[in-house]
This record gives sequence, C-alpha cells and structure tokens, in this order.
Amino acid sequence: MAELDPQLVGKWRRITEKACANGYAAHLCFEVNGLYFGLGDPPGSFTWWDGGTWALRAPGQLALATANDAVVTYAYRLDVDILTITDASGCQVAYLRDP
Repeated sequence: MAELDPQLVGKWRRITEKACANGYAAHLCFEVNGLYFGLGDPPGSFTWWDGGTWALRAPGQLALATANDAVVTYAYRLDVDILTITDASGCQVAYLRDP
C-alpha cells in the first residue's frame, strides 16, 4: 500500500504567482484515502494536477497522478502550513493550508 502523510490531508491554496506555476492547480485537496482533487483558476481552466492518486515515494518525494494519467514524482517540503512542490524544471509551487 502507498505511504500517505496525514499532514498533507486537507485543502490547500496556491500562493505562488510565478508564470511557471500557472499550469498547476490553484486549489488542491488531499484526501486520507490517497485521492486528490485540483482546481484551476478560473474554475474549469486546465491544470496538470486535476485529480487522481497521491502518495509518498520516499522522504521529500510526492507522487501525483497528472492530467494525462501519468504518475509523476515531485520534490516537496512541508513547513507548518506551507506546502512547496518542485517540478523537474525547478519551478517551486507553494500552497497555503486552507482552514
């Protein structure tokens, strides 16, 4: 079974405004069952992280199913209520936990 981090469970809002982050979800919701949902901004716009499965591959490595159904592993860091995900190109996308 995939390893899940209960600290990631919940709703997150993207706070990164860099151009490289625009293709990633504006809002993420990680569920305890290993599924996640992503929404673009404006609602209905394309996002690579639209939903699917999530799991930890190793410490600091988060695997997400992407819009083309590939499962991609990203580096991530969780600092209290800020989740930062880094893609293969080095783009860092930060999210703030929604209460």
